[in-house]
Amino acid sequence: MKKNIYSLFLAIFALAGFTACSDSEDYKWADVPANAQVYFSKDLPAQQNISNKTNSFTIPVNRVKTDEAITVPVTLTSEDNFLSAPGSVAFAAGQATADLVLSYDPEALVYDKFKEATLSIADAGYTTPYGATSYTFKAGVLSPYAPIGNGTLTEGYLWEYTVGVSIMQNQENKNMYRIYGAVHPDIVTDNTSPYLEITLLQPGDVVRGETVDRENLVYFADFNSGYHHPTYDADIMWYHPSKFVSTGPIENWLHNVVVAYNEDGTPGEIQLAPFYYMDGVGGWNKTQNDGMITITFPGYEPKDYSAAFACTGVFTDLAGSVFAEGLLELGPDAKDVRAVVVSADDDADAVADAIAAGELEATPVEAGHIYVPIAEGQTGKLQVVVVVLDDDKAIQGVYSSPFEYYGGGANPWVSLGKGLYTEDFVASLFGLDPVTYEVEIEENTETPGVYRMIYPYGEIYPYNEEGDWDASSVYNIEINAEDPEGVYIPVQDIGIDYGYGAMAIMSWGARYVANNSMDELKAEGYMGTLKDGVITLPVFERQTSDGATALYQGLVYMGSDGYYAGSNGAFKLVLPEAVSASARAKAKSMKRAISFEKKLKKHVASKGYSMKQIRIQTNRMAPVKAEVFKD
Repeated sequence: MKKNIYSLFLAIFALAGFTACSDSEDYKWADVPANAQVYFSKDLPAQQNISNKTNSFTIPVNRVKTDEAITVPVTLTSEDNFLSAPGSVAFAAGQATADLVLSYDPEALVYDKFKEATLSIADAGYTTPYGATSYTFKAGVLSPYAPIGNGTLTEGYLWEYTVGVSIMQNQENKNMYRIYGAVHPDIVTDNTSPYLEITLLQPGDVVRGETVDRENLVYFADFNSGYHHPTYDADIMWYHPSKFVSTGPIENWLHNVVVAYNEDGTPGEIQLAPFYYMDGVGGWNKTQNDGMITITFPGYEPKDYSAAFACTGVFTDLAGSVFAEGLLELGPDAKDVRAVVVSADDDADAVADAIAAGELEATPVEAGHIYVPIAEGQTGKLQVVVVVLDDDKAIQGVYSSPFEYYGGGANPWVSLGKGLYTEDFVASLFGLDPVTYEVEIEENTETPGVYRMIYPYGEIYPYNEEGDWDASSVYNIEINAEDPEGVYIPVQDIGIDYGYGAMAIMSWGARYVANNSMDELKAEGYMGTLKDGVITLPVFERQTSDGATALYQGLVYMGSDGYYAGSNGAFKLVLPEAVSASARAKAKSMKRAISFEKKLKKHVASKGYSMKQIRIQTNRMAPVKAEVFKD
């Protein structure tokens, strides 16, 4: 059996040998290339992740034959020419791999934007059929941002919306975050910034030449809201106040802060107070107000530290102690609350900080009816400051309420009776007719010639509606007529907010009183006059943005925006002594007519008109006859 198998094996072998060595086949082995056989490795990645902290990276180039030094020409093509390279790569004798250095501008790189490039051996005399003669790849810098979860963003000024946002954190700089989806979907355009980038500033950081000296401040990069203003043909930007020299030092950034933190130390809630700005046009300087943009972060459970206080009067107990009394409403998380009476001229924020630091003693209070001691010697214009504390820090939001108290001394203000006020500042700002109505007039006995109108923009203001007037505060308007030929109205809050910011008025001449002599101001026609019991203000002319001529007598501020006001030139205050019976009757008739008109419009609204339509007919529209004043 073995013999037969062995014979069969020999036969097969002989047959195979006959086939392989047939004279009909002239077979030759392939020649080994005599050149260096330069090539790119097949293991090179399709994507090169480069860094924006350097300006170059290397690509290895290989060869087979290494016995001598050679220089091999190479070519590089890249999208937008973002890469550059020398025209050759050099190998030393015995070196199988050489690095080719590719250069780029790190500042031109955009996170996660990769561009294509191709490297090639330029001379075929150096190549090999057994390896790649070119290498195509994409190069770019990976974003260091990683998602940390979802939150919300609330815009509370121009559009008043709340949207869900996704939040990413920079893994190289843990104090940097990106907020995606920051604008309302109806606002998004091609120009909208893809994300809002914010940085938690640390003490010692430098922002535009200012060294940060405190914690919790927030910086944010320029952000295009995407909204294109149809009138001004410009996009509305969100700018950090440090972008503008006029905002001054860090003290003017204080409304851009971390309001609350999560237990792990990450932000819980951030508040931003940007400039709403249109490049080349101007905008809304709201950076000094409480923030208009609020961002909540993953894991944060908002707390309600809200507080609202209304001063209701002054109370003296049986022992002779005097208190400011009022009603205090508190949010459920406001546990440590203090109140103190200080001068109306004191900065409420500074008072709150002093209370938190233990530098100023304040009375612990709870929600409900409260009594805050008035110290001996405190008199005149005062305010109650209420502050909510947490961990010995003043929580965002200080609540103050002004009032007057003249204990221990005579009230310097005496009533002169009812005068007639022709109001043209607020009326003209909203496209309404000047209105004349009765208002109580007082004179200061310590400074004769200084008058004040009692609550002229309160319930007696004919154009007001329920809820317009801040009844919890004293908003008397003083007029300085010590010099009958140098009359002016200092800037003063009036107690009205129609949704554009708390309103204040001032005469045009009042802007110059502090830095100029009264004689010069009178000679140049800046000041008003008191003549025969009637106070009037000068009328000025200006050119509007469309080239027209417009009148003005002063300014109305809404928030921190100033608007030209008094466009009818009708401002007038008739002191009680000069009021005629016919003028008083006419004023009462005018007020009744306005009251009837408001009632009629409300009736029409109840029959089917929208509130928007009714507001356009009355005074709830944007300022239509004034332009933003630019100093």
